[in-house]
Amino acid sequence: MTRLDHDSPPASAGSVAQPRVAVVGVHGYGTAHILNALELQDRGLLRLVALVDPESGPVVRDGVRIADDRLPPRLGSIDELLGRVPVDIVVVATPLQTHASLAVAALRAGADVLLEKPPVTDLVSLAAVDDAVRATGGLVQVGFQSLGSLALTELQRQIGAGALGTPVAIGARGSWTRSTGYWTRSRWAGRRQLDGQRVADGAVANPFAHAVMTSLRIAGWESAAAIGRIETDLRRVNPIEADDTSAVRIRPSALGALTFDGTLTCAFTLAGPREEEPVVIVRGTEGDAVLSYTTDRLSIAGTERQYARVDLLENLIAARRGVAELLSPLSGAGGFVRVIETVSDAPVALVGSEHVDWNGEGGERRPVLAGVESALDRVVESQSLFSELPGLPWR
Repeated sequence: MTRLDHDSPPASAGSVAQPRVAVVGVHGYGTAHILNALELQDRGLLRLVALVDPESGPVVRDGVRIADDRLPPRLGSIDELLGRVPVDIVVVATPLQTHASLAVAALRAGADVLLEKPPVTDLVSLAAVDDAVRATGGLVQVGFQSLGSLALTELQRQIGAGALGTPVAIGARGSWTRSTGYWTRSRWAGRRQLDGQRVADGAVANPFAHAVMTSLRIAGWESAAAIGRIETDLRRVNPIEADDTSAVRIRPSALGALTFDGTLTCAFTLAGPREEEPVVIVRGTEGDAVLSYTTDRLSIAGTERQYARVDLLENLIAARRGVAELLSPLSGAGGFVRVIETVSDAPVALVGSEHVDWNGEGGERRPVLAGVESALDRVVESQSLFSELPGLPWR
């Protein structure tokens, strides 16, 4: 693949030079990537050389504006970036349906990519990015930050050492609350399709994507071929196309059973009464483990420990230098993409209004689904779907 000619050559993977980084997608979660890049720049690990976004306006994170004098020039498109600015790493933090095309463009221009989760929304798009990786030799790291957690590393070590006996079930549980403003924050929010493209912005595919991917990593089901049967039970209380309350049950193929021959069950809601730490639970014949993947805490046999986390952009920089392996490579996301593609094609049932209480006003109005926390617990404990739970009023 021919690389674009720039004013200066790209830093080689083995070079110790600071890689030149651009962030595509300035608003929304892109601001977190900008702040992270600035921190790594202050440590001398990279140079932030450009931002890309067709929308103008200040860069704001958690209500705080990032000073303009801290920021590099902003361009209006990735074509402008790749045609004018020498860049070694492109961070893509744009609407879900644009990830594949932007990643391919960056790879073909000779850059490596940090691709925000979900990396793509279907297997066809995954194959397109995979093809570009093979053709260019570029690296693609997916922004599943939980895969950089040393708590996950320790859990995998403990499982391998037999601390839990034989794992028989993995469960992912998450209960968050989201306002109506969350679903009106952009044109693609809560959509399954937009302008003829698959978006898949539901609870499983986006807010709780880390829970799904972390569970699949523990199971060893990282390829699409490792997934056998996927059963879904998707609900919504909001006026959206996608799911906001979800149960998914996954069984392995013969290939997947080589690493984990059990059931992986996911139970999520964005209509909970409060924000709770999402967890991944591994049940074994001789004990259980609970991983809080957002806080890097791991509990085994009643003993809880806090662990550190490796930054994925820093890990990508190390991988370019040949001193580390990618912690969240695109090659490990096939199972995840298989799951969210299946979810985005499955039916979603509207929960009756009699089961939902609404609190607040305007864009801060929030739904609370009756009994949802207990329902999530029961789904994970029994490896059931909502429709299989006796006594659940909205089943």
